Amino acid sequence: VSTWCSPVSGFSVKGPAQPIMVLLGADASLPCQLSPEQSAAHMQIRWYRAKLSSTYRGRTELVGDSIGKGAVALLIQHIRASDDGQYRCHFKDGHISQEAIVELRVIGLGSAPHVYMMGPEDRGIRVLCSSGGWFPKPRVQWRDMVGVKLPSVSESQTQDGDGLFHVEASLVVTDSSLDNVTCSIQNPFSGQEKVSAIFLPEPFFPRTSPWKTALAGTLPLLVLLLVGISYTGWREHKAKEREVKKRQEESHETEKMKREKEAALRFKSKSGQQVKSEVHGKAADTGCKGERHYTMKVRDSVMSIDVLMTNKFSAPYP
Repeated sequence: VSTWCSPVSGFSVKGPAQPIMVLLGADASLPCQLSPEQSAAHMQIRWYRAKLSSTYRGRTELVGDSIGKGAVALLIQHIRASDDGQYRCHFKDGHISQEAIVELRVIGLGSAPHVYMMGPEDRGIRVLCSSGGWFPKPRVQWRDMVGVKLPSVSESQTQDGDGLFHVEASLVVTDSSLDNVTCSIQNPFSGQEKVSAIFLPEPFFPRTSPWKTALAGTLPLLVLLLVGISYTGWREHKAKEREVKKRQEESHETEKMKREKEAALRFKSKSGQQVKSEVHGKAADTGCKGERHYTMKVRDSVMSIDVLMTNKFSAPYP
């Protein structure tokens, strides 16, 4: 609360030393007092705030029952979340004016927390707590059955069109010895809270089987073994592929050589028949009566012909 005092005018304006707290939906009275006590009937009095809006129309009233003693009040009906904040009480007497600040705090107590189990998670049970209709933003706290605080794993708060907060908080309980947990939601201005509890049956907690523990220890070894077997099989597969490819290449080369040999033989046979026919033709044209022997030799696809002619009557050497 702030007050201003003028030594010339001889009066000041005072408001409450503490903020005025009002429940959501109730009526609020913001008092203001001249000091020293004197009549304010001849003065100009007005209330205002920085965020003034049309939402106050029809909901406010200046109460001056004690104006003769310098006391006035602003009545605000059906308090809303938007009414929260500071108000200024202004007195003006001629050219002199003084004012004081009055703070209004709106308290919204929401619904009782709704607590329920979401299901198993991270070797425990996830529990959710939700509630709405709070103002200002509330505090959420989990506790075990002896009152020890438990940390939330997640928390979200949203504000609706009326400015009220809806909160959700979750907790993962991993200790199966806890019979129950409580969720409390508290208003930070008034300290008022609402609490709900949930019972956690032990059978709902996931159990760790001995074979799962053993598997957790042997699983890395199994993975390494599978990797080794896979690598060995891959190497053998590659070696077989290379062997098959080599055999295919050798077979292809053998087939190629066979085809070349057959082609050479066909060419040799065809060329030999053609040359023999030509030589017989020439012998017939000469009219010789002697015996004629022909020998044909073909090497590397190049043919040479030796013709040996032997007559019964040989000519003498010169």
